[in-house]
Amino acid sequence: MKKSGCCPKCGHHDILYVPAKGIYRRNAYQDIIVDYHKLKVEQYICKTCGYVESYICEDHLKKMEEL
Repeated sequence: MKKSGCCPKCGHHDILYVPAKGIYRRNAYQDIIVDYHKLKVEQYICKTCGYVESYICEDHLKKMEEL
């Protein structure tokens, strides 16, 4: 969904992007803790079927290289 803008489950294009910080921060964002490092996660949610994909934010990918 991140690149295509299309839900792989139902094929619809009505996708909600939930950034790792911002207006949705309290309700929907997650952190993943790996070896005491907090990695921020952004989510893409299909408004039609509810399918969710989660991705580590690009600025936190460098942290993963150090683990």
